Amino acid sequence: MGTLLQDLRFGFRQLGRNPGFAVIAILTLALAIGANTAIFTVANDFLFRPLPFGNSDRVVMVKCQQRKIMQSGMATAGGWADQPSFKYWRDHNQVFQAMAAWAEEFEQHNLTGPEGPERVRAKQVTEGFFRVLGVTPILGRTFTVAEDQHGGNRVAVISHALWQTRYGSDPGILGNKLTLNGQSYEVIGVLPSNFRFSIASDDVWLPLQANLDEGPGGYYLHALGLLKPGVRLPQAQADMETLDVQLAKIFPQEWNSDQYVVVESLRDRYAKELRPSLLALLAFAGLVLLIACANLANLLLARAAGRQQEIAIRRALGAGRWQIVRQMLIESGLLGLAGGAVGVLVASYGVAVLYLLLPIASSPLARGGIDAPVLLFSLAISLLTVLLFGMAPALRAAGFDLNETLKQGLRGSRSMAGAQSSRAVLVAGEVALAAILLTAAGLLAKSFVRLSTVALGFQPESVLTVALHRPGQHMEHFYDPVLQRITALPQVRSAGIINFAPLSGGGWGQDIEIEGRPHSARGSIWAAHRQATAGYFRALGIPLLRGRAFEESDWWSDNAIVSEAMAKQYWRGENPIGKRFGVNCADSPCQWNTVVGVVGDVKELGPAAEPAVAMYFMEIGNEMTLAVRATEDPARLVGEIRQIVHSIDPNQPIGDVRTMESLAAESVAPQRLTMLVSVLFAALALVLAMVGLYGVISYSVAQRTHEFGVRVALGAGRRDILKLVVGQGSRMILVGVGAGILGALALARFVSSLLYGVKPADPPTFLAVTLLLIAVALLASYIPARRATKVDPLVALRYE
Repeated sequence: MGTLLQDLRFGFRQLGRNPGFAVIAILTLALAIGANTAIFTVANDFLFRPLPFGNSDRVVMVKCQQRKIMQSGMATAGGWADQPSFKYWRDHNQVFQAMAAWAEEFEQHNLTGPEGPERVRAKQVTEGFFRVLGVTPILGRTFTVAEDQHGGNRVAVISHALWQTRYGSDPGILGNKLTLNGQSYEVIGVLPSNFRFSIASDDVWLPLQANLDEGPGGYYLHALGLLKPGVRLPQAQADMETLDVQLAKIFPQEWNSDQYVVVESLRDRYAKELRPSLLALLAFAGLVLLIACANLANLLLARAAGRQQEIAIRRALGAGRWQIVRQMLIESGLLGLAGGAVGVLVASYGVAVLYLLLPIASSPLARGGIDAPVLLFSLAISLLTVLLFGMAPALRAAGFDLNETLKQGLRGSRSMAGAQSSRAVLVAGEVALAAILLTAAGLLAKSFVRLSTVALGFQPESVLTVALHRPGQHMEHFYDPVLQRITALPQVRSAGIINFAPLSGGGWGQDIEIEGRPHSARGSIWAAHRQATAGYFRALGIPLLRGRAFEESDWWSDNAIVSEAMAKQYWRGENPIGKRFGVNCADSPCQWNTVVGVVGDVKELGPAAEPAVAMYFMEIGNEMTLAVRATEDPARLVGEIRQIVHSIDPNQPIGDVRTMESLAAESVAPQRLTMLVSVLFAALALVLAMVGLYGVISYSVAQRTHEFGVRVALGAGRRDILKLVVGQGSRMILVGVGAGILGALALARFVSSLLYGVKPADPPTFLAVTLLLIAVALLASYIPARRATKVDPLVALRYE
C-alpha cells in the first residue's frame, strides 16, 4: 500500500508538471465517456432497467393481431382480444399464474365537481389487474370480483397525481365521491406515486363491468399475463397458439381466420419502436470511445517517447520493468478516473438534452437520473479506457533498449521509429472508425431529410386540435353551436371534427363487403372507420379528388367518402362514385353505404407508414377531436375555444390541446434523435481523428528537424519538403479511409432498419464521406508540413 500511495503521488506530480496534456486528455475522455454514459442512461431506462412494477420480469402482453390491419396502414390498431377469447385464455392456459385485462374504449372522461370541470383519462380494468402487475395502493384497496361484474358497484381507484393536484393529498379521500360523465363513483384507493402504466398518464381506474360470458364482440380488451415461475416467452407463445386453435373450433362462424395470437414482453409496449435507435446510438458512442482511446494512446506514446531518458535512468538505478509499467498505468488510471468523473457531469446534461430531443419524458420508463447502475457503467468504461489507451504506451515505455537509449539519446533511436510506426497505425484506425461513423451519420441524415419531406396528405401548418368527450345522445346539439361559433371567429379559416386526428395514434376499423362481388371470408377486407363533419377536410387541407364533399343531408346517412387508397384497392380501374359497400356484414344485416366522394390519402401513423385505407361518415361519437385552421398562431385560439365550450356547457372540459405541426414533429422524433446524435458523434469522431493525425505529423516534423535542414541545405525546395510530409500523412489517410469505407459497407446493413428511402450502400453518401475525410485530413497534414518548409538549415544543423 505504501508503494501504491507513492506511485499515486508521483503520478499526480507528473500530471501537474504537464497541465496542458492533462487537461486535453481529461476533456477528450470526458466527451467520449459522457456521450457513452448519456446514451446508456436512456438505453438503461428503456431496454434494461426493470419496469416500475413489482412483477415486471414476468408480466407479458397477450393480443390478437390481424394481417389485414397490419397491411392497411393502421398497424397500431391491432393488439386486442374480445371478451370470450380473454375468458378462455384466462381459464384454460397452462403458463400464467394470473391474467387480467383493460378495455380499449372510452378512456377519456369528464370529471366534474366543486373543483371545476377537468378532462381525465380513466382506464377500465378487470379484477386482479394490479395484482398481476405487483402494485399495491398506498391508501385503501383495489377492485374485487363483485365489482368487476356487470352491474357492480360504481367504485374508482385514483392516481397519486390526481389525489395531490385535485384533492390536496387529503388522507380522508376514501369513501368520497367523484363524478365522471355525470355518474358518481366512490373512491376506494389511491395508487403509489411511482406507478405509471400508460405513456399518457391515467388519472382514474374503474372496474371493467363486462359480462365475459357473452359471445364475440363487446369490449375490445388488452390482456396481461403473469408468467408462472420458470416459464419463458416461447413456451407461453406455444400454449396460446394451442388455445387459439381451440377457440377457432368453439366459434367457427365468428372466428377470424386472418388473426393470430402474439405473446410479447410488456417492455415492448413502451420501448419496441425505440430499441433499434438506442442500440445504434450505443454502438456509435462505443466507436467514439475507441477513437478517443486511440487518440490518447497517441498522446501517451508521444509523452513516453519524450520521457525515455528519464525512464532509462530510473531503470539504470534499479527500477524493474513491472514498476515502470505500473507507474505508467497509474498515471493513465488517474486520467481515466478524472475523465470519467467529468464525463458523468457531461452526461447529466446530455441526458436532459436527449429527453428534450425525443418526446419520451412522459413514458413510464423515463427516469433520466444518474443512478448506481449508470455510475458503475461509467466506472467500468473509465477503467476499460485505461487498459485501451494506457497499456500499449506503458509496455513500450518499459520495453525499449536501455543501452541504445543511454548511448544515442532520444533522437534517432530505433525505439522512436517503432513508436512512430505504432502511432501511425493508431491514426489510421481512428480515420477508419471516423469513416464508419460519418457514413452512418450521412445515411441517417439523408434518410431523415427524405422522411421529413414526405407528404402527409394534409397541411399541418396553423392547425390546432382539441380533444372533446361528450357522452350521451343528440351530441350534435353540442357540437353544432361549438363549430358555428368557432368558425365565426375572425382568426379562424375553417373548423371541423374527426373521431381520430392524424398522427394521434388512435383508430378503429370494420370489416366490409363490396357490393356485387362474391362474399369474402370474414376479415379479408377491412377499412378504418372515421366519423367527420363537413368542415374537417377543409380544416386539414385534405383535397377532394372526385365526387362531392359532405352536405347537411349526409348527417347519419348511408353516404360515405372514401380515401384514394380505399378506392384504388377495391375499385381499381373503376369510378368509385355511386359504388356501394357493406359494413360488418358477417355479424349482422349489412348496412350498405354509397360512395359520394373520394379524398386524398392521409398518412395517419406518420410519414414512414402506408396511407390509411379509410372510410368517412358524417357522424359524431363520444370522443371527438376538434380541428381548427387559423390565420395566425393557432395556440392563441385556446382561450377563446375554451370560453366558447364553457359558455355552451359549463361542465364540458377540453383536453389534449396540440398543434398538428407538433404532432408532425413528434412523428419523426425517434429518427430526428438518431440523426442528430449520430451527426454529433460523427463530428466528434472527425475532430478527434484529425487531431490525432495532426499530432502524429507535428511530432514527426519536430523529430525530423535535422533531416529537413540537411535536405534544404542540399538543395531541396519547399515543395519537396511539403510533398514529403503530406505524403507521409496521405498514406495514413488512404489506409484509414479505405478500411473505414470497407467497414462501413460491411456494417451498413445494421442501420438499414433505421433508413427511409435510402439504400445502405448509397454511393453519393460514401463518395461524400471519402472526399470529406481526405480533404480534412490533408488540411490536418498541411499545417505541420508548412511548418517543416520553414526550417532554417543553419539553425537545424547548429542544434544537431
